[in-house]
Amino acid sequence: MPMVRKHDKSPQEIRFELNQKGLTFADVDRASGFRVGTTRDATRHPHAEGEQAIAEALGLQAKDIWPSRYDAKGKRLKPQPSQNYTDRPRLRHCLKGEAA
Repeated sequence: MPMVRKHDKSPQEIRFELNQKGLTFADVDRASGFRVGTTRDATRHPHAEGEQAIAEALGLQAKDIWPSRYDAKGKRLKPQPSQNYTDRPRLRHCLKGEAA
């Protein structure tokens, strides 16, 4: 029985997988005719075309990379849940005032 992924892949995981194929977000942007930064932004915030371009570059389906953006049948959610527009926490060592 295949393991079902419940969480979206992180931007770092996506970047790693692109790098494994010798690609960058900028390469995917150029190949798709997007402005530079579109696919990078799609890793953090919903962008249907950017998600599709990344999925094609990785040879995956977008619903498998971002399950929170798709329903159980693989159809894109419209409208997107509001939590899909909030950034994930990044490196905690950058926060000021939390010294030991």
